Amino acid sequence: MKDKKEKEETIIFMDEEIKKSVMPGIYRMAKNNPDSLERSIRGMMDKQGFDNPGSAMAILESDLG
Repeated sequence: MKDKKEKEETIIFMDEEIKKSVMPGIYRMAKNNPDSLERSIRGMMDKQGFDNPGSAMAILESDLG
């Protein structure tokens, strides 16, 4: 049987796996207001020239922390 550490909270958002323990701010936003988060991420991707939403999410998580 899996213990709590092995049963980590994870969601898929914009085809990226988001772990609550790694990106708690992005995880919270993806759960509570996914449309707004997606608009923000896509805007960052356009302005920065990113092909991958994970890069924009990492930057946004850093800003949130």
